[in-house]
Amino acid sequence: MRVPQLTSKDNPLLKTFRLVTSGSRRAPRQLVIAEGVRVLEEVEKSGCKIEAVLLSENFGSSQREKQLRHRWFSKEIRVYQLDRKLFQSISTVQTPQGAIALVHVPETDLSSVAPLRDSLILYACGIQDPGNLGTIIRTAVAAGAGLVCTTKGTVSARNAKVIRSSAGSFFRIPIVEHTGFSEFQRYCELHSVRLYRTDAREGILYTEADLKSPCAILLGNEGGGIVEKEFSVFPAIRIPMAEETESLNVAIAGAVILFEASRQRRASLSRD
Repeated sequence: MRVPQLTSKDNPLLKTFRLVTSGSRRAPRQLVIAEGVRVLEEVEKSGCKIEAVLLSENFGSSQREKQLRHRWFSKEIRVYQLDRKLFQSISTVQTPQGAIALVHVPETDLSSVAPLRDSLILYACGIQDPGNLGTIIRTAVAAGAGLVCTTKGTVSARNAKVIRSSAGSFFRIPIVEHTGFSEFQRYCELHSVRLYRTDAREGILYTEADLKSPCAILLGNEGGGIVEKEFSVFPAIRIPMAEETESLNVAIAGAVILFEASRQRRASLSRD
């Protein structure tokens, strides 16, 4: 099927792509950028509405790319082709994979998210690196978590780099941003979810915490960890490390704890 071409950098649709990519306040709030084959496959699985797709001149050579093109055409999604230079001006990566989409993802709040029976929740508190947050979201999905929340000081989960780092997992789990501590605490109390804060030095070993019951894991800022005083009332868990080791990368620490929760839950199911 012939794909229409866009040739002007001032095209209104390309301006929208740039606004969303940059995180501009003028960008439509319900739209996010999805780039790359793996991420776009996850968009398809999620059922999220795709507003438009931009393709480079060579996209469609592999079987996976052909399948994506076929799905877009069958759904009558707007698909346009750009020359290499214009496409690279829109792309957010150094080596583009040849396809970028504008995806409609409504913002959500805690009141609209019902927790799963054995809730496993990740609460990102002040995480600022997009790569870290994206990796944490990807890990949360892989470990069976049902919800990710973030504080106001955390990088937006809708950031194009976060979505790319999550390998598209952003589209597979509810994410509630700018969640205030008191609001999150009430939500957990209402649904009988135990809160654990992570700490590099104090608290019980993460393997000794009860992570098979409904629980929320609080991960702190890359440099300072969890510094909010109100969080100190909750039990701390830690990962044992060699002496003179300051801390683990927050995404790695999150992966260790989340998969310990997954291990405990699998072990509990095998005993039932």
